[in-house]
Amino acid sequence: MKRLNSLLLIAAITVVLAACGGGTGNPATWSNPTPIDTILPSQPNGLTAVAAGATGASLAWGAATDNMGVTGYIVSRNGTQIATSTTTSFVDTGLSAGTTYTYAVAARDAAGNVSSAASASVTIASASDTTPPSQPAGFTAVAAGSTGANLSWTASTDNVGVTGYIVRRGGTQIATPTATSFADTGLSPGTTYTYTVAARDAAGNASSAASASVTSAPSNSASLEWDPVAAPNINGYRVYFGNAPGTYLQPLGQGISVGNVTTYTLLGLSSATRYYFVVTATDTLNNESTYSNEVFKDIP
Repeated sequence: MKRLNSLLLIAAITVVLAACGGGTGNPATWSNPTPIDTILPSQPNGLTAVAAGATGASLAWGAATDNMGVTGYIVSRNGTQIATSTTTSFVDTGLSAGTTYTYAVAARDAAGNVSSAASASVTIASASDTTPPSQPAGFTAVAAGSTGANLSWTASTDNVGVTGYIVRRGGTQIATPTATSFADTGLSPGTTYTYTVAARDAAGNASSAASASVTSAPSNSASLEWDPVAAPNINGYRVYFGNAPGTYLQPLGQGISVGNVTTYTLLGLSSATRYYFVVTATDTLNNESTYSNEVFKDIP
């Protein structure tokens, strides 16, 4: 009877071992756990906060990056979270006039990792603000080829803060930049345009407008610009051009004398032709420098 009990015990042990992967059963298999993501997203870049009327603020920022992917952004106002956004912008409302708010935006990923926060501040104009900004100073308009114009000016000031500028061409509004420059395009060759720029604030007050005019270059033309030569007795420059690299229609010494200036526009060039240009400097003793670097332009 004792021998029978012993055999039964051995059999039971064998069964247990087989169930656990021992003995002659299949070997146990193990799987590696999924790695835990601990890498933070990058900080959102270029955060801006601009007043939107008397009670709002518009926020915008550049997208953050993450090794697994950004799932959204956390927006805080004065240290308190007010929203989450899956896009790179947010409009806050219900703000108080005459108050400055500081915003922070941080990115987060699916694992809950949160980036460092970018911050920006904005002042909401007082509802009783009737003071216009100062007029933009130093307003200039310069032709950019035959179909464009580059505008620039000095920043205006305001008792609360300038929010942007209104640019008009020929009396018609064409842009509302927040920077102190604007590039206009799509102009007609050989045409004179008059521009104005005025500053505005969050309360909608607009400054008086500064104005400037510019004439776009004619079609079939090439506008050249070069650095002045720093040498004694320089009295002018000569322009040479041709249709092949290093070969010019004017012999050396007989280039187009343009005077002591550093810009020149050649007119009446042939369509569907590539032109190559160089410039030389001359002095009061009629000495002439070597050719400048060569540039080219394709005339459509």
